[in-house]
Amino acid sequence: MKLKARLVTGVLFITLVACGLLVLNGNLRVAVEFTADPAAGQGAGRAAQGAETSRYGGKAAVGPANKKLLNEEYGVNSNVSNGLSAMSSGQNPNKSPEKGIHEENKIVERPPTVAHKLQSTVQKNRTSQKTGILYTGSKLRRLFQNPLYNIPERVSTADYLLKPARWLHATAEERKHIKLGENSGEDDNEEVLHEKKPWRLLQFGITRYSLYARNDPNVEEVLKAIRTQEVTYVEMKPGGTQLKLFMEFEDTSIGLFKPWRWPRDRETPPDHFYFTDYERHNAEIAAYHLDRILDFRRCPPVSGRWFNVTSEIRQKSEDEKLLKTFFVSPVGNVCFFGDCSYYCNTEHMICAIKDHHMLEGSVAAYLPRWQEAPRKTWKHPWKRSYSRVRKADWEVTDGEAFCRQVRSTPPYDKGRRFGDLLDLTVYDFLMGNMDRHHYETFKAFGNNSAPIHLDQGRAFGRTTHDEISILVPIYSCCSIRKSTWLRLQLLAKEDYRLSDVMRESMRTDPIAPILTEPHLLALDRRVGIILDTVAKCIQKKGAENVLLEDLKDT
Repeated sequence: MKLKARLVTGVLFITLVACGLLVLNGNLRVAVEFTADPAAGQGAGRAAQGAETSRYGGKAAVGPANKKLLNEEYGVNSNVSNGLSAMSSGQNPNKSPEKGIHEENKIVERPPTVAHKLQSTVQKNRTSQKTGILYTGSKLRRLFQNPLYNIPERVSTADYLLKPARWLHATAEERKHIKLGENSGEDDNEEVLHEKKPWRLLQFGITRYSLYARNDPNVEEVLKAIRTQEVTYVEMKPGGTQLKLFMEFEDTSIGLFKPWRWPRDRETPPDHFYFTDYERHNAEIAAYHLDRILDFRRCPPVSGRWFNVTSEIRQKSEDEKLLKTFFVSPVGNVCFFGDCSYYCNTEHMICAIKDHHMLEGSVAAYLPRWQEAPRKTWKHPWKRSYSRVRKADWEVTDGEAFCRQVRSTPPYDKGRRFGDLLDLTVYDFLMGNMDRHHYETFKAFGNNSAPIHLDQGRAFGRTTHDEISILVPIYSCCSIRKSTWLRLQLLAKEDYRLSDVMRESMRTDPIAPILTEPHLLALDRRVGIILDTVAKCIQKKGAENVLLEDLKDT
């Protein structure tokens, strides 16, 4: 009996050991398969490599695997990472052709992790309770196919800003009365007809209503040039509280450069006044995409780009005021601070953030030269006081009374300008931009012209705070343009969610991601706040007294 009991005990012990080995072997196999999975295992592979501080203030892996991570997870073009190694051989890091620039609304998918795979499955199978639409493909493309984004634009010859553009769109009879210059003749006309530079053709498309048409192919061509062409000349833009640079490219186009100042996830401290905040280069990029998605098209095209501070800025400039501010920091980074009103000194220096020489920034396509298309500056009626103690007039006056005063004053008493001002209010509230003290229009159009959406560098500063005072023009006047109201309703739907189309639109930028996820989610929240505000006005005054009709003739 004792022997039998010992044999049974031995068999059970051997069985348990065998089971344990099988479980251990299975776990090891799962771990090995997870690490070897080309889609899901990149995280483990990257962790084994060294890490260095990334341009966003966190940790980034080093080596070939990191290049793949940049391309796939963040949608950064390969020439951004290639540029870091191209520097040492004297190549232009932005010269390599960008894949996907001309591919309409191309999305670069993020590599799925274990958690991401589950979330992805839920996302793919998510359908709208009202429409039953399956959410696959491009929401941005679907948005631009919506009838609200295909309303015919009634543009006459006189609505174009530049004389060459008017001549191109004029009839044979009208062309007899359009002089392109002092010595206008057949040679001048031929030059206009054979113009091929995208930046010039983009300027030909400027009208009193927008800076470019919905499907203007020159927008993408200009963005491509900004991202890839060689810089030929650099000088400081005079005036302003912070440093900006004019950059000329090899096709003779000009861009306005704003440098990297803060990591993406650093927000404006709550105790800071709106007029003491740094300008963010990524805010300018995001503002361009938002303007386009709202179908305003009043913000010049803007793109991000990496620059070599030495070879593409210092060595391309003859501006003595700028050149004398260059130096090398204690850790070997090339720095400069330029000359401006406030933030141009060694305490507010601009330094390379990668490889001691590389700096990212935003570049905006520049408007026609002042001599060709002069602009007029207008004080915003709801301008803030820019004082720590004093309040603006609209802050100490009854809201409705102040609105009546504005609406009885030219150019807001007739024409389109008041509606444009309300569009600007929607735009600024979505971005959290409190720094709208003035705006500009083209003098050629007089008072019947949309404002140009410029200088949004202090936008996208906070994700958890919604500055309701920006909405004062809308809830004090109880007015909004009908087309804008309808588009906001569209962007509040799951099918066209603003955060989703913004994320998709910005993915192809060379320095993506442009905004952090909390900023994108804040956009959705603010759309809801605007719609709730308008709904209360409609309930109080009726839709016919709140919605400014601009779709009647379309």
